[in-house]
Amino acid sequence: MSRVNRNFKAGVFSHLFGDADNERGLFNAFSPVQQSADAQVVDLTLEDVLFMDRVNDLAFCIGGTLACFFECQSTINENMAVRYLIYSARVYEKLIDNKAMYSSQRFTVPSPQYYVLYTGVRPFPEKKIYRLSDSFAVPPGSDFPLELTVTAYNINKGFNDDIVKKDDNLYGYVTFITAVRENELRGMDRAKAVEEAIRGCIKLGVLAEYLTTHGSEVANMVFGEWNWDDALAVREQEARESERTLWQSALADKDAALADKDAEIAKLKELLKNASLGPQ
Repeated sequence: MSRVNRNFKAGVFSHLFGDADNERGLFNAFSPVQQSADAQVVDLTLEDVLFMDRVNDLAFCIGGTLACFFECQSTINENMAVRYLIYSARVYEKLIDNKAMYSSQRFTVPSPQYYVLYTGVRPFPEKKIYRLSDSFAVPPGSDFPLELTVTAYNINKGFNDDIVKKDDNLYGYVTFITAVRENELRGMDRAKAVEEAIRGCIKLGVLAEYLTTHGSEVANMVFGEWNWDDALAVREQEARESERTLWQSALADKDAALADKDAEIAKLKELLKNASLGPQ
């Protein structure tokens, strides 16, 4: 089946896996329940649905029973359960016949599975669970009528290798982004780093057909994604520095106010002392 042609600007991950066969392979790498090579795959990714100026990566139904949601991220986001709640609601809205909602007969919907694949440079565990209830404004340990669980995997080189190596495309993707980063660490500018990574992977037979066909597109997508991530990192650092400045200013104002208050109290004490002594 040909790669899905979407209107939004895809990243390398969503472009590479925007194909039924590749989606099936990705699913089987992470799910304990394996799907056969002829299991039907239906793309569910919403076009032009933006979260924080970024497009969600991948969603598909496989075997008619499972709705799978994948997001590949190079930045850590603690709000993925909330984001997936909103995103999956819109996906299910597409799947469900409006008339069925008011039928007295129960209907079934594909069971959801939520994944985040982490490829960033900041420290991150091999596996982490995000729960929707973590964001609820109630004390821990309460009972929740609504829950959503997201499993995040670190797929950087040296992490979860047993999973990554189950699928050639996933292994190729990790190998490629690792090569780009290593080239940059050796002093190459980003353009040269990407070019050399593409050439090196093709030589090794890693994603060779994909990179040969889509090499220029891949280079453009890496620039778009990684430059955006760099901009977010700068913005985050500026926000932290601004917050630190505001906090220091607030502390200084508080110290000044306390000093004024201490002076007023000392003056009041002196007045009361003089009043208690009376005329001499």
